[in-house]
Amino acid sequence: MTKKTYHGSCHCGAVAFEAAIDFEKGTTRCNCSICSKARFWFAILQADDFKIEKGEDNLSDYTWIPPGKSKANLHYRFCETCGVRTFGQGDKESLGRFYAVSIAALDDIGQDTDQIAKSIKHVDGRHDDYEHEPADTRLL
Repeated sequence: MTKKTYHGSCHCGAVAFEAAIDFEKGTTRCNCSICSKARFWFAILQADDFKIEKGEDNLSDYTWIPPGKSKANLHYRFCETCGVRTFGQGDKESLGRFYAVSIAALDDIGQDTDQIAKSIKHVDGRHDDYEHEPADTRLL
């Protein structure tokens, strides 16, 4: 599978986006406190591969600074009307500006679900170890 353009939205449709995703690069489920509370399953995209199509003015922002860190990893963006988190925005030296797009918010992934399900990587964000799987992934 190569990079393919998908469309996504929040529940009420006020926010819509376009994302070019290569699922062979994988998707992530993390066990840090914020990802596990929201059951956030995401694909990391470079800034060029993401575009808000509608509702930027309807997006709210939540940031959280993990213990022991000096700044937030992501700005979690969600629809002010229905509350659905559609993506996160971040900036890291190793990645530059990037987006963490919610797989659950993608509207047109139907035919690619087998490939997407195989692409999941679990990371141990709870222990700040993004290179290894946590011991228990059943609830991610």
